[in-house]
Amino acid sequence: MSLDKALFSRLEELGQSDFLEHYAAQNVQSQERLAAQLERFDLALLEGILSGDRIAEERMGEVTPVPYVAASERTSADAVAAGEQGLRDGKVAFALLAGGQGSRLRWNGPKGTYPIGPAPESTRTLFQILTEKLLKAQERYSVLPPLAVTTSGGTDAAIKAFFETNDCFGYDRAKLRFACQSSLPALDEQDRFMLHTPERIFTSPDGHGGAIRALEVTGALEAWQEAGIEAVVTFQIDNPLLHVTDPDFIGRLLLGGAPIATKIVLKTDESERVGVVAAVGGHPAIVEYSEISEEASTRRDPDGALTFRLGSIAVHAFTLPFLRRGLAADLPLHVAKKAILCLNWEGALCERMGRKYERFLFDLFPAARSVLPVEVSREREFAPVKSVDGADTPAAARAALDAEYRRWYSEAGVAPPVSPESPDAPFDLSPLTAEGPSDLLAS
Repeated sequence: MSLDKALFSRLEELGQSDFLEHYAAQNVQSQERLAAQLERFDLALLEGILSGDRIAEERMGEVTPVPYVAASERTSADAVAAGEQGLRDGKVAFALLAGGQGSRLRWNGPKGTYPIGPAPESTRTLFQILTEKLLKAQERYSVLPPLAVTTSGGTDAAIKAFFETNDCFGYDRAKLRFACQSSLPALDEQDRFMLHTPERIFTSPDGHGGAIRALEVTGALEAWQEAGIEAVVTFQIDNPLLHVTDPDFIGRLLLGGAPIATKIVLKTDESERVGVVAAVGGHPAIVEYSEISEEASTRRDPDGALTFRLGSIAVHAFTLPFLRRGLAADLPLHVAKKAILCLNWEGALCERMGRKYERFLFDLFPAARSVLPVEVSREREFAPVKSVDGADTPAAARAALDAEYRRWYSEAGVAPPVSPESPDAPFDLSPLTAEGPSDLLAS
């Protein structure tokens, strides 16, 4: 395969003459690989990026706080009953967003393959823990929920192979599907392609919005709708502490108060790098920590609490019709300016400033008549695994898991599985054994 004349001319028109010179200097094999990659690009989308037509507009309007369901108010028997019935009737599906590499963890593989069990000898990975949480739901509600795992171009093969090697952790393959999100070329400051290798243009996955868009493109959402699914819960691969099949959270969505429910923790530190659930110009929104003004991020109420304190933990529940309508309109692209390790046109490795393009899932929020933020306990549901350095480390997540397991045993009045000689030694607990103190009482 080589570039046809029409594609060659179009790339020239799009300002890619430097790349075309590079292409012409390559051997036939490299040209074929570059041509095959280019054939997969959406050049109309690239044109829209360069013209600005496909770039998200700055949200205008006053940023105002929104009401939320406090953790102390989560005592609704009706919500729990509705959520449990929805799970029992097979009306809830789950999407695990897992396309990221574990590069910041210094891990050679997809992030989901990272071992995170608290015990030092544990091999229990993020994928295993989160998948087993859904398998536990089958035991509790007699129905295994459909699960879609989203991947990216750089992780798709490895993730599928990992699931196969581990026999899908016991998940029924008929209820499990994979959806590979699109990748988009990064552009330098002169709007030119950048090179990952001499025979590959540098690309990156199109964000968490692109991951959900892949569910629509691959037919997952349509299949779920035909199967009677009413709600879709989306969650990230990096939070092993999450209560995934939370009946109160799911039930509040199914009861019809809003087409979106979203889990939040209360921020106490204005510098915490999480998005904030608020309203912009009267419309529901998640405002990125990098987008909120310093004045707004530091503003406090008379009681001393941050005014904008609803920190998103990237766990959302959507009614399926609303989700499909929002994705049909497509999601705009956001620009992330970053230093990118790439090759220059002479073939030398270098770091250059470039722009990556991502779709944000929360661009669906403004179309909702309202969004229901639901508070969860930070200590009990939010332990993201992001980097070996900083706040969200594997060590912090393992300590949080160990502390939560110990709370379950304490609340159940059951002795934890530790020896008297090493009572503080961390221990593993499979979600298949317990997803809360009631499971320990029953075992």
